[in-house]
Amino acid sequence: MRSLFGFSKSEDAATKTSEKVAHDSAPTDSVENKSDAPAIQPVFDCETSDGPLQEIRPLSEDEKNVFDKIKTEIPELIKDLPPIDPEALKFIDKDVPLDIEGWLTDECIARYVRARKGVYEDTKKALRKTIEWRASTRPHALRPDVVEIENRTGKMYLNGFDKFSRPVIYMYNHKQNTKEADNQIRWVIYTLEMCIRHMRPGVEKVTLAIDATHWGFSNSVSIGTAKKFLEILANHYPERLGRAVIFMPPRFFVAFYTLVSPFIDPVTKAKVAFVNPNAADDAQTQTDNSSSPWIQVEDCFDRSKLEKDCYGNWEFQYNHAVYWPAVETEFAQLKENMLQNEKEKQQAREQEEGQEQHNERQLEEQSKEQPEEQKQNA
Repeated sequence: MRSLFGFSKSEDAATKTSEKVAHDSAPTDSVENKSDAPAIQPVFDCETSDGPLQEIRPLSEDEKNVFDKIKTEIPELIKDLPPIDPEALKFIDKDVPLDIEGWLTDECIARYVRARKGVYEDTKKALRKTIEWRASTRPHALRPDVVEIENRTGKMYLNGFDKFSRPVIYMYNHKQNTKEADNQIRWVIYTLEMCIRHMRPGVEKVTLAIDATHWGFSNSVSIGTAKKFLEILANHYPERLGRAVIFMPPRFFVAFYTLVSPFIDPVTKAKVAFVNPNAADDAQTQTDNSSSPWIQVEDCFDRSKLEKDCYGNWEFQYNHAVYWPAVETEFAQLKENMLQNEKEKQQAREQEEGQEQHNERQLEEQSKEQPEEQKQNA
């Protein structure tokens, strides 16, 4: 059975060969991003908001009860964690701390409660499953050099924020350049983790800006890879998708979506949106209660901060020589921050232990002094 970051022993020999073939067989003219693209730095941090933050649904009373119960069981949830998967060690920086306590915030627990419809047992199992997954695979510690091949063409990456301050992941499927499914998934996870790190307070979701202008079966990911990604998103990143905006979807795609949409969960359906930037300004706008998936660009984006390739006015074009050093710098800063936090926690623990030992010595001294005082009084 294949794991996310590695393969079973029976596949080990084939893995190295397939990875080499995937890397070496990518078309030379498409693997390397054009060096003549403008040297514009990517935007990873949200400094201002152009509009209100997307409202996060408050927990119901029943959900609050589940939330409170889960909170009391955190020590149980995080004990006896599995070691790092030996296969995962090939892809991660093992010096980056785990910090499950830092990941397991109130907001995190609330997302799992919502995603599991407030069912206590389901919520607890889902949280434990993700905690074990994060402990064994360390998705936040994936090394940039492992996934660098995946984005040499700029097929998918974090860059900027939408009108609700949600990080935007641009997806240009026609720039697909690799075949190795597991590494494609690693890059998706790396990008999601990066988005989460750069969410401002009050923001919990991401927006996908998908350019479907050149979409076709020949340049899309396999159904198996797509299914695997959706499973990871549902199991380990619940309630993280804010909007999936598809620009210029082909007619056959719209027709297919129209047929299957009645069977899609209403919450999920409300997150899918189509955009035709060339349509009239009075095109129907989608709200959470609207049956139409069509929206205007301005419903979700500020055109001045939307890439030109996605019909915005921002002149940004992906330049690997500019973008990737920014990714490496961001990861180095993450590692430095997490190591510093771990050091401070260790110092706090040592200080607490020292205080406890000091208190114990004082109690011992007091207990020794009491009999002497009793003798003197007698």
